[in-house]
Amino acid sequence: MKLATIVTLGILLLGACASLNAQPAATSQVVLAYMNEKVPPSATLPGFDGLCLIYYTLVGDLDLNSLFAGSLFGGLMGQPTVDRAHAYFIWASDYSAQYLTQNDAFTSFLITEGTATIYYSSTPEQRRFDLPTDRSSWGQPVATFVRKAGMFQSTDGGTTGTFASTALLVSSKPFQLNGKTFDFKNLVPYGMTCFETGVGDYEAGTCIAIGGK
Repeated sequence: MKLATIVTLGILLLGACASLNAQPAATSQVVLAYMNEKVPPSATLPGFDGLCLIYYTLVGDLDLNSLFAGSLFGGLMGQPTVDRAHAYFIWASDYSAQYLTQNDAFTSFLITEGTATIYYSSTPEQRRFDLPTDRSSWGQPVATFVRKAGMFQSTDGGTTGTFASTALLVSSKPFQLNGKTFDFKNLVPYGMTCFETGVGDYEAGTCIAIGGK
């Protein structure tokens, strides 16, 4: 093999190893999955009805060690602890809800348009959620979205139900993750549509990539 070919291959391999998820997800590909834990009321900013605060259990093809930190207590050595306290990524979006209508089976609530931020922290255990106007401990804002209006539909007056909404990517910035560069615009360059189920204070869902114009 010629030296020039070897050098070229080396450069290509280094480029592949230097970044994660270099190719955008295909339209309608599942790219994210999430859950939440109960949010203290004090975490919600004044003027909003609540705070959607979730952590990701799936981000592209990242492994669990790229999503969660390990715990010093319990579990197997070197294994990540899958919960909010150890999640490197969280999504935060303050929201307002409006009752719309109901029939004999369903009640519908409008979740109005808002903004959302994905935060990354390499030390997630240091986050604090009891200071709503000071979110500096939540980590580095690595992606911001416009969360379009969505509909929450319930069969029991709002205690449980389903919700769907589209989030358009507004900005993102690259950051280091396990020694490699990650950027959400390489995963969801246009944004995503998310589908979730809520039960009381808890929710879980998945998001699919959306295509461009």
